[in-house]
Amino acid sequence: MTCSNVAAARYETGVKLISDDKRAEATIAAYDIVRQNVYVQVTNAVATEAGEVHTRGVELAGAVRPIENVKLWGNVAFTEAHYGDFDVWTGNIPSNIAPVIVNAGASYTFNSSRWPVEVGGSIRHVRQRYLFEDNLTAMLPYTTADLFAFVDIPGHDLWWQGLEKMRVGFRVRNLTNALYAQFSDPGYPDQVYLGAPRTFELSASARW
Repeated sequence: MTCSNVAAARYETGVKLISDDKRAEATIAAYDIVRQNVYVQVTNAVATEAGEVHTRGVELAGAVRPIENVKLWGNVAFTEAHYGDFDVWTGNIPSNIAPVIVNAGASYTFNSSRWPVEVGGSIRHVRQRYLFEDNLTAMLPYTTADLFAFVDIPGHDLWWQGLEKMRVGFRVRNLTNALYAQFSDPGYPDQVYLGAPRTFELSASARW
């Protein structure tokens, strides 16, 4: 855990683009942040002060509907972070900071039935991160995949006519049951938190 007692120098900029037919959009964002006098947790009971943490990065995101029933989307974040003026750890990368994170997905909606059904999937890739501020132990990159399906039930088919529609969803998270280190707690530098195993999720939401 880190916290800062001095205001950061922050520079951010971004651009969003939307096509005339509203079928495609993209965003680009860049940032450069310098925080000074940052307290860094090194054990569960001890924190020490880093003179500076410098973080900069670029984030790209986009979505497109090439045909009416198909959606494609994705985003990628490139991050560079390091400590400045931090004793023997000067120049090291803060724990849990991935240099690259990628998300992408696609779905198809079946509109021919009385209740529209959307099916799709997504993937997430996270590059190598460090377990602790000494950068001696790395958490390996990982990739997970999800599958999902949604059914939209219009209000006139529901038992309560006060609802506009209800969405029932089913999702399989971590489809391949990958075993991976999701993040570490700097207060416990010899431990990692594992990502959830394959999980099945059923959900429902309603709109009034």
